[in-house]
Amino acid sequence: MTTSNHELSAAGLSARDIYRLMTSLIAPRPIAWVSTIDEQGRANLAPFSYFQAVCSAPPTIVLGIGRRGQGASKDTLANILATGELTISHVSHALVEPMNASSADLPPEISEWESAGIASEPAHQVRPARVAAALAGLECRLTHAIPLGVDGSGKPSSTLVIAEVVHFWARETLIQRDERGHLRAIDPALLDAVGRLGGDTYATTRERFDLPRPA
Repeated sequence: MTTSNHELSAAGLSARDIYRLMTSLIAPRPIAWVSTIDEQGRANLAPFSYFQAVCSAPPTIVLGIGRRGQGASKDTLANILATGELTISHVSHALVEPMNASSADLPPEISEWESAGIASEPAHQVRPARVAAALAGLECRLTHAIPLGVDGSGKPSSTLVIAEVVHFWARETLIQRDERGHLRAIDPALLDAVGRLGGDTYATTRERFDLPRPA
């Protein structure tokens, strides 16, 4: 049986079409619910799905932050570059509605926390607050910011933020240790995480299967 494929050279595609392919094919993607503050102390909260863990020693995450349609820097990126700090709250299924509400494109003087009715709590080692209802999360400090590509305005089309995790938090019910005192893997059913698919579609982790790695 033969199959036919659409062969699509990236060089011949628009930025919009590439975005559609990237977000459809690289999925599900974890969601970083990123809290930052600017130099005036104004708080910002926004979700990003170009997000991943890349190192455990030191614990390091990466976050891809694109620009707004007119080439302006997003508040999250501007705040990270200005203060060097960010907090990432875990997104469980119960929090998808406020998470989505916080993605609205608001000016810096309007707080997503207030507009979406999201309660905050202080972080332990960084200034940006944590989402109080989140089950877990990461407090991070910027290590590198790498511009990527060039958009129509001549500015970077995206910035790769590399940040070190300096503090973890998780609900007590999530943390268990084995007989040697080592942390066990957190039960995915308790986390009830959601991931981003293409378009406006999300996925849950409610259907899972175990597959031991070969020896």
